[in-house]
Amino acid sequence: MKLHERFRGAGVAARARFRRTEKEEGSGARSSEEGTASFLALLVSQLLGTTAFMFVVPFMPLYVQALGVEDVGHAAAWAGVINGASGATMALVAPLWGKLSDRMGRKLMLLRATIAAVVVVGSMAFVTGPWQLLVLRLLQGTLTGTVPAATSLVAATAPAEKAGWRLGALQTVIFVAAGVGPALGGISADSAGLRTSFFVASALLAVSTVIILFGVRENKPGVEEREEAESDTGSERSPLPYRLLLPGLLTLFAVHVSITSASVALPGFVSTLAGAADRVASQAGWIIGTGALVASLGSLLGGRLAARFGARRVMVVSLALAGLAALPQALSESVPQLWALRLLTSLFIGCAIPVANLAIRSAAPAGRQGEAFGVASSATSAGFALGPLGGGLLAASLGFWSAFLVPGILLLALATAFVVAYAPRSGRATAAWKAIIAGITR
Repeated sequence: MKLHERFRGAGVAARARFRRTEKEEGSGARSSEEGTASFLALLVSQLLGTTAFMFVVPFMPLYVQALGVEDVGHAAAWAGVINGASGATMALVAPLWGKLSDRMGRKLMLLRATIAAVVVVGSMAFVTGPWQLLVLRLLQGTLTGTVPAATSLVAATAPAEKAGWRLGALQTVIFVAAGVGPALGGISADSAGLRTSFFVASALLAVSTVIILFGVRENKPGVEEREEAESDTGSERSPLPYRLLLPGLLTLFAVHVSITSASVALPGFVSTLAGAADRVASQAGWIIGTGALVASLGSLLGGRLAARFGARRVMVVSLALAGLAALPQALSESVPQLWALRLLTSLFIGCAIPVANLAIRSAAPAGRQGEAFGVASSATSAGFALGPLGGGLLAASLGFWSAFLVPGILLLALATAFVVAYAPRSGRATAAWKAIIAGITR
């Protein structure tokens, strides 16, 4: 009798384990589908949000003139300071928002940034002087930061095998928005008016907020993850491993300096090469817009190559190739030649950005990725703030060509420094980089 009961109990336990396993498998499949849907919703939200931020860039000098700065040169100077203001304040406060995202949730921080952007960008339609617009831009950099918040959310929630691809896809969407946003903003300013265009941008951000609220979800940590996080609270105040984070941070800083410094000098350089002022703005805008679209393709390529060859090696090769493509731009003799070289540089820069984010994700301790990406946002914002300033100073002192030569040297120098730093640790690094280059050319 006891033997019979024992077998019966074993059978009940086996059936219970089978049902539990079946339930877990079904739950895992549903979780995977929900994760994919959530990621797609996040991409749509960032497409709208980044488009809204870039929406106002092309008509900012015109808006400054409408606010009473009649001189064209003074209006351009005001616009440069106003456009760079948000990057300066974001560089200061981004680590704080990153720490809060680790404690309070990354989706909550993304919502906070997007809602703040709705209010701040919409308020720009009511200003009556350039100083008020400058204050709002400083406030925008302090309270917003949707791209780093979205990057942190993707890095924290993506499965390890999909992290590179998802970070690349997110960066692709951001580049597409950076190319499309200014064009749509210019059309809106011409057709609906300057102040109305700020309302349009605010409305796009509001739609982005709704998508994030109802379409994006953040996986809650399981029991084991919570226990691990609780066991690590004693070491939570220890500093981040900046030595491991440094390659990704330097890469993000260098590529954004390269992008923004060249963009400042591009209209003047195009005017010099074209030999006349006719259609200079449209040609410069076309080069910038198509460059952003090509960079979006590079982002997808970078994510896939990193999964195959490793983030560190792809990052170094991307920097080196971007630098090599940037150097000849200073010697360009025609606009089509400059355009082709800018597209090539944009491809490799687009490759480097998601790979740098992936390297930061890998180096950051569990539970502190928000803080790490906050520091990364500071590096990016510093590049956005210093790039236009450096490019303008170089163009004014040495000539437009120098704003293309110096960033190329910077990218090559950084790639060389990484090679020197990593060479003793990997005897087969050269062979691996050759394989990566062969893969890119294929």
